[in-house]
Amino acid sequence: MSMFIAFLLFGSLKTFSAVFTGTMEGLSADIIAVMPRYDMFGKQPLTTVNYIESIEGVEEVMHMDFLSTSSIESMLEGAVIAVSPSYFDVYKRFEASEEVKRVFNSIPTAAIVGKLLAERNGIKVGDKISYKSSSLNEDGTYNWAFDVVGFYTVKKFTGDEMGIIVNYNFFDEARVSQKGLTSMIMAKIADPALADSISNQIDERFANSSYATRSGPESMLAAEMVGEIADIELIMNGILLSVFFTILLVSANTMAQSIRERTTDIGVLKSLGYKDGQLFTSVILEAVVITFIATTLGLLAVLALIPAVAVASGGLMDNSFSLSASTILSGFAIGLIIAFMSAAVPAYQALNLKVVDALRKA
Repeated sequence: MSMFIAFLLFGSLKTFSAVFTGTMEGLSADIIAVMPRYDMFGKQPLTTVNYIESIEGVEEVMHMDFLSTSSIESMLEGAVIAVSPSYFDVYKRFEASEEVKRVFNSIPTAAIVGKLLAERNGIKVGDKISYKSSSLNEDGTYNWAFDVVGFYTVKKFTGDEMGIIVNYNFFDEARVSQKGLTSMIMAKIADPALADSISNQIDERFANSSYATRSGPESMLAAEMVGEIADIELIMNGILLSVFFTILLVSANTMAQSIRERTTDIGVLKSLGYKDGQLFTSVILEAVVITFIATTLGLLAVLALIPAVAVASGGLMDNSFSLSASTILSGFAIGLIIAFMSAAVPAYQALNLKVVDALRKA
């Protein structure tokens, strides 16, 4: 049971830790994210977009800004993102029909709503959604209204469907302040191998600017941002190391006690003709079988836990987690190491046990 809990913890931390380490599968290595260096929620000018588009190796560039919401007048809950027309060309994991994209680009006030958000709130095409934002509208109010023209889905991370996509050009023209500024720039590159060189070129270009940038592959940048808060991966590895060290002590003591209690049995087996090597192997195999069962049950429990977490999240975590092959192989490898280390001394004692000494203890 102690080993089962240990491998349940191991599998769970390895599976769900991606949320806290920024290493979730699905983040692209061929998409470079460019953001303000000193304020991740800051702004940068559209001239930065123009420069990035001119770099060799960059295929497509899109940018987006966030319509910060101080209060929600409707029943909706979700982020409103103002995007450039090339949004869906760069962010391939966000999907909408060609007709929806065509209508979106032709209507300034159009909005594409995430499927999960729409299902939760009963949003339909043709609905009008209203927001009270901290961005001042040119009509002198903080009120913003958009017309729903369709829905989008994502291949992974269903939680990303809790958003509303609107036209950047309409938003930028209608707001009073911060015109010509955007928050995040995403560039799709021809080859992931060019990511570092292009990222460095962008950052060097604006190093001495008041709009200094921080660039990198989407997958790497996410991990770096989380790492600035704390080294979550190091913390979790420390927890796992402590758990398995404790389990090793427990299992080693249990195996040693088990062999001591069966000293007479081993002596009888030797007197019946069982060889030392056979008894040595049987002790090792006993530890391996116990650990194998514990590892299997622990990882199976993780598999059952994944859909339970998805349900508990209300669908936000659907398709976000999976028990990877590397985690399974690592689990069984650790199990074998624990099995051999815990059984080594008892097996050696069984190997060198003399029949006379064993029967004398009977």
